[in-house]
Amino acid sequence: MFLLAPPGAHEEGSTIGRKTSVIARLSAAAATCLLLSINVGTQIDALSIQTPTAQVQTKTSNIHDVETTARKRTGRQSYLHKQSHGGLPDIATSQEIRDLGISLSLRRPGSNSFFKGWINWRTRVIDAIQHDLSKNLPHPADRSSFENLFFRLGVASDTGEMPSFSDAGARSGYAIEFFCRARNLADLYIDTLNPAYTFPEHWVESMKGTEILGGGGEGEQLNVVSLAGGPGFDHVSAALVATFCSYEPSGGATAPKQAALNVTVFDYEDGWGDLVQAMNDSTQRVLENDGIVCSWGGRCDITKSIFDEANSACQPLLHSAQVWSCQYCVAENAQRLRESDWIFFTELASHAAPGSMFILSEVHPRLWPDVLSAVERNCSSMQVGFNRSGRQMLIRKGTDPSQDEVTISNKDRELVRRFRELDGYHTRKIESGWTRQAPKRWDD
Repeated sequence: MFLLAPPGAHEEGSTIGRKTSVIARLSAAAATCLLLSINVGTQIDALSIQTPTAQVQTKTSNIHDVETTARKRTGRQSYLHKQSHGGLPDIATSQEIRDLGISLSLRRPGSNSFFKGWINWRTRVIDAIQHDLSKNLPHPADRSSFENLFFRLGVASDTGEMPSFSDAGARSGYAIEFFCRARNLADLYIDTLNPAYTFPEHWVESMKGTEILGGGGEGEQLNVVSLAGGPGFDHVSAALVATFCSYEPSGGATAPKQAALNVTVFDYEDGWGDLVQAMNDSTQRVLENDGIVCSWGGRCDITKSIFDEANSACQPLLHSAQVWSCQYCVAENAQRLRESDWIFFTELASHAAPGSMFILSEVHPRLWPDVLSAVERNCSSMQVGFNRSGRQMLIRKGTDPSQDEVTISNKDRELVRRFRELDGYHTRKIESGWTRQAPKRWDD
């Protein structure tokens, strides 16, 4: 619809006529925009009526449907990408790994050359274990399923609610892609030998006395428990360090002494059992060390009391395990852990054997203040600290019955204060409505 100027206005060439013409054109444009907005609004209303159905379809869609399932890209550096594009690194043989380890044993523990040699050796070993595992997975790795799990793990870390690990293809992808978690814990063990880093009181001498770092007496076995540890990365960590520290200068003529480690893996998802066995087999084949054994212990739930029926499989190890590790499952269970007042960890620390060591690892350290507060309220005779930037929380149970307090250094107290600020920032971000978004483009 167009509004016209009065008849004769243009013929007279008057100023009023020209102004009226301009107004007419503006009015016409406004009317057209109004009609368009009404039309678009009607379409939006129609779409909004259909939105709930679309949401339901997305939630119930098959996990393999990449068009309706949010995913986080693994990128060009991922193992699955390199495997499908022929870009895998050269894989060292077991003999090459052993020869390299023996040559590096000449370096003084704690020296710069020692740590450089360690990084070189453990990188090659991890590549070899990863490669061996990829050929012996109980279920084929599904990249799209794993990338969906990868995205949901980020959401879980934000919201504190655990995602599902029920998809076998996603679990296999997780086992192949997240070997960085084995590397990080192994580096923590080796850091114990580095004088540049500080640890909780008595931590260094206790760790040096374990079979992980070459300690322990003849015939002794170290029991390690991995909580929420599927598919067995904590086992790989302990095996790497124990094997590296067992090498001796011998010109390659004799085999290294065999460390005796027994790692038991527990997890909420029963489906990890076959992958734990596969991880054990691959690690033993590469390191040629069958004295380090990993086994599936069964189901556990860290959001409940350790004496709950759900954790009955863990209870027999309370008094025999010396090292307890729990990696990358605290944040994704934060909501229920806070509701339970961290009862699993405080009961574990209280009833474990004196001298036991506990390692908690997370991507972000914002939850450690809550853990520390719970330990201080409910436990005694504990030494607490953090490694490097604080992504790993370290707790050691004291052996002196007269010590009835929780000790932590001033440096680590300052870290706790900073971690609490991080948690406050994260809480405000979530409460403001921020949500994690899936990538808009793919690099397959």
